[in-house]
Amino acid sequence: MKQIIIMIVILIIIFVGAWYTQKYLNDTSDNLVSKLENLKTNLENSNVEENKLKQETDDIYHEWQDVNEKWSVIVLHDEIDLIETSLIKMKSKIKTGNMDESIEDVDTSIFLLKHIKEKEKTNLKNIF
Repeated sequence: MKQIIIMIVILIIIFVGAWYTQKYLNDTSDNLVSKLENLKTNLENSNVEENKLKQETDDIYHEWQDVNEKWSVIVLHDEIDLIETSLIKMKSKIKTGNMDESIEDVDTSIFLLKHIKEKEKTNLKNIF
């Protein structure tokens, strides 16, 4: 009987941990995607001043660095490196004034963040 209780407790810990991890990935991914979509809208709007775009880009990148530390435990490093590369390209292009070219990197970052969210989702497709 004692072994069954221990196994049940371990399974509960595993399922709660998986649920919490999935919730954290979804929340942080959705937050970053929302900010990137807002940045994309501002990039497409020619009335927004360049300094505001640079500050917004810096804010997104700093938030990504915080998220990156925690995601590195959960997500494959290759996936994280792709997002990091895309965000660095975006940040560099915005700092140099290549606003039109940076939209491509914003879209790439959005796609990669959504892809990780779907890839890490707990479902039968991802288990088998």
